[in-house]
Amino acid sequence: MGLVGVCLAAVLAVAALRSFGAAGLLLAVVLLGLAAARAALPVSVLGPLAVRSRWVDVLTCLVLGVSTAVLAVVAPGGLRG
Repeated sequence: MGLVGVCLAAVLAVAALRSFGAAGLLLAVVLLGLAAARAALPVSVLGPLAVRSRWVDVLTCLVLGVSTAVLAVVAPGGLRG
């Protein structure tokens, strides 16, 4: 299943048991971690997670991670209730 699959299963479990706001923040952390991994690790370690050029992958994961975190905090019913 791999590390990414385990992380996504954890996000789904948090969404089911806690709240979607907490799951959104956890997903943002996973995306930001993936951006850091893509920036630091060689393609041979990442395998199929390295699809495009390095800077495109890092920028995409950073934008998605920050956007997901912001939406998790400000969405109605999210962390602020």
